Amino acid sequence: MSKHRSSEPTAPAEILNPWSKRIFKNSGIRGGQGLKAAGWSVKIQHHGRRHTFVLGAANQTAAAVEAKAIFETIVVEGWDVALNGEKNQTGFPKTDARYWREQLLIRRYRFPAAGESDKTFAARIGHTGNAYFFPLCTDNLDAAAQTAASIYCTIVRQGWETACKLFPRELIVAFEWSANPIMWTYTTVHTLAGRLAQIKITPDVARKDLPTVLIVETDPGLRRALAWCINHQSGFSAAVCDSPEKFADMLAAHKPRLVLLNRSLAERLGMEFTGGLTALPSGILGLAYSVSVDGDHMFVSTPGGAEGYMLKRVNPANILDPLLQAGVLPGTLAEDCLASVNQFFKALLRSRTGRHTDALAKLSPRENEVLLLLSKGGVDKEIAQAMGISVWTVHGHIKKIFERLGVRTRTEAVVRFLEK
Repeated sequence: MSKHRSSEPTAPAEILNPWSKRIFKNSGIRGGQGLKAAGWSVKIQHHGRRHTFVLGAANQTAAAVEAKAIFETIVVEGWDVALNGEKNQTGFPKTDARYWREQLLIRRYRFPAAGESDKTFAARIGHTGNAYFFPLCTDNLDAAAQTAASIYCTIVRQGWETACKLFPRELIVAFEWSANPIMWTYTTVHTLAGRLAQIKITPDVARKDLPTVLIVETDPGLRRALAWCINHQSGFSAAVCDSPEKFADMLAAHKPRLVLLNRSLAERLGMEFTGGLTALPSGILGLAYSVSVDGDHMFVSTPGGAEGYMLKRVNPANILDPLLQAGVLPGTLAEDCLASVNQFFKALLRSRTGRHTDALAKLSPRENEVLLLLSKGGVDKEIAQAMGISVWTVHGHIKKIFERLGVRTRTEAVVRFLEK
């Protein structure tokens, strides 16, 4: 019996990938890492430059795919990147899914709206000085790597704006309840963009006659994510405003009790937020929020010089918990709401066990000094110079601080220190 089935013809490799005609078998060709054994190579010419690349693929089909990925890297990012910057330890350019297999992560915090499993992959993808964590919406290694490569190629070819519309991003949203002391709650969301844009943002239970929260946000994926959070928060219902120009009309149409406003838009609306829950000229309460790519960026964005810091992570469906004691009903005064916020954070402090205080007490004088300098924004080199020790010794102190406090990041350690 023949091993080939004529009913399912296969297209020649050169039709599926024209690079199959351009690669050649080598034996003993000298590449960037010395003399290579038998394998595949390709000569690529672009904009007057020509270079031979030794390919890592084991067969012709895979070699053609690799050659095509190298050429795409040259076209979108230039020769220097293809020759130097993109090989790294993986041996593949960023346009190749095999590069991203080594970069995949499993993130600690999930966004319930996305319906992800605990094993769903993510990747940190950067370009031209910007970088975001992208949830890849699958726990399949190959599919996740391919999605990451697609996101990267979209960024370099079509720009960040297009990529952010087509793919969900992981973001930290921090809600600024008080400026001095700093009292913020924060949560992790995934922008409901691309295929996640189809997710239903309203629960099955009717939410009529509830106080309305108007979300003012220009990013459609983030706007949908915040609407999901509000609609799943006990006691509130969401309405949205997608541009500052529509703000007055949306206020009149929805008559909200609370305006949730991206801080970056406040100036365009002619509003001045001092960093806390604010009574707007119309008598409506206003709450600003800041958006960060990760927890470290969020902490750096907090104003300096405050009397104290209290940053509390909350679930996405609990972002307005500090207001629940006040009820946020029509006629509720801003002073009453602020008192509710203060009570919320005081209760958090009272509910803390002595475990955190005991852990801080176990830090050595040197570890306390390192943590103090970290809290002031010092980097390892600056801390080493200030303390007259090596950078490696600073690393050792930080490792011990993590172990004693039971934390995983510098941000968590600094927040624990500032909360004492």
